[in-house]
Amino acid sequence: MRFIIVGGGVAGITAAMDLARRKVGEVHVYSDEEYPYYYRPQLTEFLAGSLSMNDLLRRPLSWYEGRGIQVHLGQHVMALCPEQKMIALQDGTQVSYDKLLLATGSVPFTPPVTGSDKKGVRTWRTLEDTLEMEKAALICQRVIILGGGLLGLEAARGLRGFCSQITVLEFFPRLMPRQLDVPGSALLQQFVESLGVEVVVGAQAEEILGNVHVTGVRLKSGREFPAQTVLCAAGVRSNVWLAQAAGLRVERGVVVDNTMLTSVPDIYAAGDVAVYKGYNWAIAPIAQAQARIAAANMAGESTVYDVVVPSTTLKVVGIDVASVGIVNPEEDEDCKEVRFLDEEAGIYKKIVLQDGIIVGAIVINDKVIAKQLEQKIAKQESMTLTEARALL
Repeated sequence: MRFIIVGGGVAGITAAMDLARRKVGEVHVYSDEEYPYYYRPQLTEFLAGSLSMNDLLRRPLSWYEGRGIQVHLGQHVMALCPEQKMIALQDGTQVSYDKLLLATGSVPFTPPVTGSDKKGVRTWRTLEDTLEMEKAALICQRVIILGGGLLGLEAARGLRGFCSQITVLEFFPRLMPRQLDVPGSALLQQFVESLGVEVVVGAQAEEILGNVHVTGVRLKSGREFPAQTVLCAAGVRSNVWLAQAAGLRVERGVVVDNTMLTSVPDIYAAGDVAVYKGYNWAIAPIAQAQARIAAANMAGESTVYDVVVPSTTLKVVGIDVASVGIVNPEEDEDCKEVRFLDEEAGIYKKIVLQDGIIVGAIVINDKVIAKQLEQKIAKQESMTLTEARALL
């Protein structure tokens, strides 16, 4: 039995290790990157200089080989051939498979702004992107980041040691609109600005200025910001081009069932590239959970995926931010919310209840309660408003 995994990120490597432990066949991982697996959220620490290359690249290729995993770096898969059960590499080589996992992840989204093709406009997703951005930052003083989500704010933190002026332009009225509510975003913005980073929310970029090279950004309001580098951090899109070309069902991502099987027999998908029941969260915990289900079913076991509660627990610009489950309920969801805010201490906590069940939470700068609430949400524990207030 030959297992082929396309993609060397968290989903691909998680599945590879699970398959190798089962010892049911050859395991091959094809990655178009030149570097072995690294954990993408740590790229910020690497950019900031607090993490070495050796620490980022956790394991050498020999580690994988010793566990029965063949990792093929710098191998760009050009096509899937489901009828022949083969993949075609860029050099023309064809490799057969018995079971295949698509773990191609996601690609940065570049907003449709006039001038986005100018020199000095960058995206940030890979280690190679990070090394190139580091080179650019060494020779520029002003950087504009388009996007005030996780990626944009982490980029701002990583670049602080290089540039004298960093400006974050966020299209929505608040930072991290998907993970935080209004009070949480306001507290986060205070932290970001205390680092010397300029933040402008409700900022709609109209044009990236300059002839050949970037000189700045103009907003629709007419306000202009000078810069030598513009970093697009406006989110990601599932990397589906291989799947589309091969005729797999794609709806924003590769559609999978509860075994992670796609619309084509013996081809599975997991992680950022996969869509299950219309959802694609593009976060590591879900990628890992889906990869384990895919590996089990590829190995001949019968295991189904249960939707993992979306959870983001990260250090954002140096503070602990946790966002779990439903944090911004719609009006028709009939939810009740309990909040606690201590601006002076920089602490914010919020619990969301629905029909007497805890379904969501936001916690800033309290790791202990964040972990407790995450566990309660995962278990769908019952909770009263009085109990929620006591917890906060």
